[in-house]
Amino acid sequence: MVEIDDEKKMLIFYDKRISEEVAADSLGDEFKGYVFKITGGFDKQGFAMKQGVLLNHRTRLLLDGRTGNYHPARDGCRKRKSVRGCIVGADMSTINLIIVKRGPTDLPKLTDKASDHPSTRGPKRANHIRKVWGLKKTEDVRPYVVRRKIEGKNGKKDRFKSPKIQRLITPAVRHRKARRITLKKRRHEKNVKEASDYAALLAGLRDKRRAALLSSKRSEKKSQKSVSEKSGEKSGAKIAKAGAKTAKPGAAKAAVVKSVTKPVKKAATGAKPAAKAGVAKSAAKKPAGDKPAAAKPAAAKPAAKPAAKPATKSATKPVAKGAAKPAATKPATKK
Repeated sequence: MVEIDDEKKMLIFYDKRISEEVAADSLGDEFKGYVFKITGGFDKQGFAMKQGVLLNHRTRLLLDGRTGNYHPARDGCRKRKSVRGCIVGADMSTINLIIVKRGPTDLPKLTDKASDHPSTRGPKRANHIRKVWGLKKTEDVRPYVVRRKIEGKNGKKDRFKSPKIQRLITPAVRHRKARRITLKKRRHEKNVKEASDYAALLAGLRDKRRAALLSSKRSEKKSQKSVSEKSGEKSGAKIAKAGAKTAKPGAAKAAVVKSVTKPVKKAATGAKPAAKAGVAKSAAKKPAGDKPAAAKPAAAKPAAKPAAKPATKSATKPVAKGAAKPAATKPATKK
């Protein structure tokens, strides 16, 4: 921290932005040859400068935590805050600078202790350490990491402090990796076994359900068959009883029909040729496809009865030539 009371000396920083380089010769003889770079600062009310805000005064911005000057408690939070622009003005209380170029003289409490305090900002990653020191992949990088000496107080020994080496391969790391792989294999085998057991269990349950369904269907079919057989026996018995009750009247009717038809046939025996001729002529007049008309037995009875009368007359009188034709034609015309 260097305090400067004269505002005229601060004129070299006015209207300069963050990350600009400024020659510090006008600050005093001890700063001759030095070049500083502006990295930030605070105004008199304590608001910090923000890179990218091209103003020389304060303004309010809605910040989300990705550009600095605000640290949200949760992801997605935003807040409107006052920030100072990146251009240096007269309202600045402090300006942060870094030395870009050193002068011939050392600055007290700043550059005169550089030899006593070695840099502790070395590489931390194992591959970066190998790259700096030119080590092989098989060599140990732990002795080459940057260390800082801390002197012991009250008779205690000095101790050294060094950063933790990142991505360092050690026997413990190899052992942990092998253990993770074996545990992963065991989990996989266990999952495969459990899946197969579960599939077998499901298959057994399905088989049992199928067997139960088949047995129930078979029993239903058997019960239906027995019910149908019983109903068929009952209906057959009813039909037999009904036939037994109606058997006698039917036999009497058949006997009456037979007794009526027998004398008619005997009377018509003498007129067989005429009846046949009349039927042949009627069949010729009707179409061949008319089955119901040819199959009716009632139509044949009237043709046979008129043919029987001339047949009885012809039995007493002498039959002349051509006498059969008119006997055959008359019933056909009547019909």
